[in-house]
Amino acid sequence: MSNAVSRILLKHNERIIAARSLKARPAIFVDPPTSLHPELRNWMTQNGYEKLYSHQGEMFEKAYAGKSVVITTGTASGKSLSFYLPVVQRILENPSRRAIFIYPTKALTKDQYRNIKEFVAFFGENRIQAGVYDGDTPPNERSRIREQANIILTNPDMINAGFLPNHNKYGFPHIFANLDTIVIDELHAYRGAFGSHVSNVFRRLLRICDYHGNQPRFLCSSATIANPQELAENICHTPFELIDQDGSPSPAKHIHFFQPEYLEKAQRKKAVTEELKVILPQLVLSGVRSITFCQSRRETEIVTKESRDILASDPMEYGINMSNKLSAYRGGYTPVERTKIETDLFEGALLGVVSTNALELGIDIGSLDAVVMGGFPGTRASFWQQLGRAGRNGSEAHAIVMLKEKPLDQYVGKHPDWLLHADSENAIIDRDNLYIQLAHIRAASAELPLTIDDVASFLDLGEIIPLLQREGELVEQNNTYQWSGDISPAHEISLRNITGDTIKIVDVEKEETVTVVDLIQAKKEFYPGAIYLHDSVQYKSIRLDLETKTAFIKKVHSNYYTEPHKPGNIAILMEHEQIKEQRLNRYFGDVRVTVLITGFKMVEFNTHQNLGFTDLSEILKTKMETEACWIEIPENVVRTFVATGKAPSLEQGAPDGKAPRFDYTEGLVHCIKAAASMRVMATDSDLEGSTLSFVDMKTKRTRYAVVLYDGYPGGLGFSEKVFDYIDQIIQNAGVLVKSCSCKKGCPVCVGDHRIDKNLILWALRNFYKELKSPLAGVDEKHLNRPQESALPKMKWEELKSNWDVLLDRFNKEDRFGAKFLKEVTRLEQSAETVVLFLPPGILKIANNETVIKGLKKELSVVVEAPVSYTLSLRAASETDLRKELKIRRMMGGQKEA
Repeated sequence: MSNAVSRILLKHNERIIAARSLKARPAIFVDPPTSLHPELRNWMTQNGYEKLYSHQGEMFEKAYAGKSVVITTGTASGKSLSFYLPVVQRILENPSRRAIFIYPTKALTKDQYRNIKEFVAFFGENRIQAGVYDGDTPPNERSRIREQANIILTNPDMINAGFLPNHNKYGFPHIFANLDTIVIDELHAYRGAFGSHVSNVFRRLLRICDYHGNQPRFLCSSATIANPQELAENICHTPFELIDQDGSPSPAKHIHFFQPEYLEKAQRKKAVTEELKVILPQLVLSGVRSITFCQSRRETEIVTKESRDILASDPMEYGINMSNKLSAYRGGYTPVERTKIETDLFEGALLGVVSTNALELGIDIGSLDAVVMGGFPGTRASFWQQLGRAGRNGSEAHAIVMLKEKPLDQYVGKHPDWLLHADSENAIIDRDNLYIQLAHIRAASAELPLTIDDVASFLDLGEIIPLLQREGELVEQNNTYQWSGDISPAHEISLRNITGDTIKIVDVEKEETVTVVDLIQAKKEFYPGAIYLHDSVQYKSIRLDLETKTAFIKKVHSNYYTEPHKPGNIAILMEHEQIKEQRLNRYFGDVRVTVLITGFKMVEFNTHQNLGFTDLSEILKTKMETEACWIEIPENVVRTFVATGKAPSLEQGAPDGKAPRFDYTEGLVHCIKAAASMRVMATDSDLEGSTLSFVDMKTKRTRYAVVLYDGYPGGLGFSEKVFDYIDQIIQNAGVLVKSCSCKKGCPVCVGDHRIDKNLILWALRNFYKELKSPLAGVDEKHLNRPQESALPKMKWEELKSNWDVLLDRFNKEDRFGAKFLKEVTRLEQSAETVVLFLPPGILKIANNETVIKGLKKELSVVVEAPVSYTLSLRAASETDLRKELKIRRMMGGQKEA
């Protein structure tokens, strides 16, 4: 079929801007280990395994020695057999042993169960039993699995809400007391919020195993990422050994980079979906077995429908309707539907499937000839996973990478060797995120009473327990802390979201729940008038009821989608690190992001033309405290941007609540954020970008910065990695902009065709060396900087008499300490001293140098304070205030939201 793909691509030769080939790799075989059980040798012989791949043999030896191991070999390299052999060996030696296989999706769980049943059939149910234990498992089957199964296949959600809360009943004590091995497949899927939650699930699981007198070992597999061993140890909390030498064979692969056609009349490139509906029917008609990856459910359905329409309507050279040879595959399908598609593809009843990344994982769909990527998948790890879906039968394989109008896609097309030969990205989690720890400490207390020894599991236990006591959720008894709430806290945890504060999305016509999203996402996507796409069906949001936590939607047919207008501000709460090299001055710390959803624009499908702007009758406000890296914009760049007249974010009286006006600072943010996302393996929701202003306490002048912040409350480590790699990120941003094929600037490189990319390139170079402004007269004129605030500073001697005025100003300007200062009961002041008196309960957390420094910093912005003055609070404790204040604000913010 390689020739057939080549013939098809020849028809589109002008669209192929680059091509690369990877040579075939022979297998490296080893003899079965001498310690392998004789009956397992028999199983291998009967199933045609005379030898093992080298990595399979290495995995058996390390696992049999009792070590925890992570293996990171290619797709279709036989990683599953690497797990099965040591696990089955341990069970054959002692049938009371238990193994839990954990998969990120139900579909993958069921697919792997088919393989494990081969062992059950060979050895007999009297020696090995297995079962899938998830939300679809009926009660009688669950009972059988708990009592009899040696191998249990499940997912992290079931471990969290089913296994751990019931560890002392329903047969679970026997499982935890005899849990020998935990297998985690597709480890790279556990990143971001999901991975951070799962890390805390395993903290709880290991705590339960220890209670039952047991200490299991872990066997993990991962796609090719930069830090598989680090990720495994962060998630499983135990030392790991790494196996990364792949002994499996790999066929030759040919990768073609496809640039969609530019339409002169429409002044735009074709959308990737428009090109896919041409290519896919040609692959089907040529008998090429293929998989196409789209980046959204909507794209998946559109491409499938339009391709099938062409296959059904053309006269076709074969004289038959082949539209039934192509199918979609995505989340939202029933398990029965997905299983049928997987089976039809495996058996050849289907020639092509159009999928979201649901099939990127290791579900066995047989031998394919070609992979088509509807856009670069975002990370090298995903690229290699998708590429590995073709060529499984040893024949040559082809991959077609369709390039979207995105910075990374266009960069990959221009620099294919960067994609194929550079190191993979880091998978990032933050297992110590305070929001996530809080949720799992609550769950852990309901499973087993907490003691001081549990600080070994949960870093911030000492800060969280007192707060839960004050909330009445924990009760102290005999030096233990026991859960006293009415509900099971584990069932409140959503592993895919930071917090459990969720909104139900309800179809008003069918009166059924379509999906559930977190509160922050709901405000951004389900404001009245928003168009929402689910399973390629268009819905319009009718009403968002925050009291009942419900959004009501109605099915519509629309020619546009919506984008919210999100003005707001970012306030620095606490600076943790600062490094200045050359003119590159970067910071890392905690920020509060306040977003106002004031309206939305309507954008036409395909053309992306702006059809108009609508204001919301009620502004939706969202606050989130997270971590951020901010990079100071050099002064001469600020002066130049202001001189263009197109930098409202740097001007006083910037438009607020109105339709957005393009901004040169947005062009700078756009390219730096794109380069940062490439480096730290972040999606748009993981890492967000904006600008902020802050007062330099040395010069008392306002500075401006590009800020990249984690899109999750509390932060997950993405912006911290940005801080570490900012030099490389700035340089890569320059390469992205410079290598873009546009002449002056476009949405790909700088976010807007009205922004001159040459000015953005000049700005990027100024992080390293001060360059003359390209605008005449800018360097000769002194920039009249905006004042720190439109309001004049309060006189120092008026502080006590106008304390209420100061509190009101702190509240309006959303300054650090605004709520804290409201608790002040009395104020004493002298020429160089201020003493604040607070209730005893608050004083416990008040005596902290960092907080006092932060309050002094904020007071100095709004009050004409002496150069050196003392701010005093009564001392009562040396609690780590930063964390306690963050948790207090978090808990209060959840109630407020």
